[in-house]
Amino acid sequence: MAKYFYCCHCKRWTKKNPRLKSRQRYCGLRDCQQVRKNDHERERLKNDPEYYAKRKAQKADWQKKQQGIYQRTYRENHLDYLEQNRLLQRLRYQGLKTHPVPVSEPKIVKTDGLTSVMPITAGLYEIKPYKTHPGKKIVKTDALIVALSIHSGFQEGLAGNPAFL
Repeated sequence: MAKYFYCCHCKRWTKKNPRLKSRQRYCGLRDCQQVRKNDHERERLKNDPEYYAKRKAQKADWQKKQQGIYQRTYRENHLDYLEQNRLLQRLRYQGLKTHPVPVSEPKIVKTDGLTSVMPITAGLYEIKPYKTHPGKKIVKTDALIVALSIHSGFQEGLAGNPAFL
């Protein structure tokens, strides 16, 4: 039996632990052990419905007990983010005063980024991913942010082609 193996995570040639027999796939480094534990948790959640239900209930209880504590603690520990957000919020409110939002529109912080008002006119656009500056944070994790570029002169070629209509 081989006394060495390649770790599945760090790919290092490592000596086997004799107490684990032939089952060892990860070395003893902290990062590798965390990956092993995460993989085991993921597999168990996928294959064991009772365990999945138990973990879901535990998470719901945790969220109920927190009730905003997580966000409050984050703000207390990240004062630079808090100050930057306050400054940007003031700028957003100033923009609202110069260009008021119609009454039917929701406030700045929305649960869904899609609105009933058409934000752009009909036409042919190219959609590109929008790149933020390093260190800039976007609060909405599921937001679809793109940069639209108008293509002029390209439309005429597609207008007669039924494949693009």
